[in-house]
Amino acid sequence: MKKSFILLFCVTLVLLLASAAMAFTGSYTEGTGINGSVHDLRPSNPGLNYDANPADYKTRICIYCHAPHHAYRPNTAGANGTGPLAPADYTYLPLWNHKVTGQAFIPYYNGPDAPQSGPKASQAIVNFDKIGAVSLLCLSCHDGTVAVNEYGNATQDARSQSSGGGMIADQYKIGKDGNLSNHHPIGFSWVAAAEDPEIADPSVAAFGSLMVADVLYNGKMECSTCHNVHNKNNTGEKLLHISDANSNLCLTCHLKGTITP
Repeated sequence: MKKSFILLFCVTLVLLLASAAMAFTGSYTEGTGINGSVHDLRPSNPGLNYDANPADYKTRICIYCHAPHHAYRPNTAGANGTGPLAPADYTYLPLWNHKVTGQAFIPYYNGPDAPQSGPKASQAIVNFDKIGAVSLLCLSCHDGTVAVNEYGNATQDARSQSSGGGMIADQYKIGKDGNLSNHHPIGFSWVAAAEDPEIADPSVAAFGSLMVADVLYNGKMECSTCHNVHNKNNTGEKLLHISDANSNLCLTCHLKGTITP
């Protein structure tokens, strides 16, 4: 009896640990919207542990990132209005409600021997400007410095504020400690990069009816060039505009092989 109890206890413990280690386990249909996707952070979505604190009285989805009133204000707003002022680099604020990161980032770098001139100079991203505001919004969760469920501000209804401490899982951290040097570059001019004959022209069709230019931001490559955060207009895994099966996503922009149906 005692041995059976110990065995049962061990099996239960292993299952619990395995469950805790699992990433997102929900299922969703690509292109149908945010409900049930990895950005649906409600407690009803299995495998995610970013519940609002206190629990949201309406179990809302959008509130984690957006609010209709008293969201962040552009830095140029000065003392006028209510809601927090965004840092100067946040020049794109779609009613942004999630606490933003103040992290300074080291941009992409592939080593001192990268070509600095000629058609391959794009490999060194010599035309890098700065990480765009749309990518900074993504990094406000993904760099791991701000809790995923930390949103709202004192101007808002208390029921629209969350002081959660749920940090994003390590495998989803991008720019941890501010280091983006070994992540796909963002914040660079696509037109300059397209001087490389193995980089697609921005006017070519890329994702169904979309051209490369349609997924650039002010002509620059950003996080949303590959990912559609609301799970719309995409048919690929991980909110990608298309699946990366057979490296098709990579080969859409990097002309180094043939896209496989």
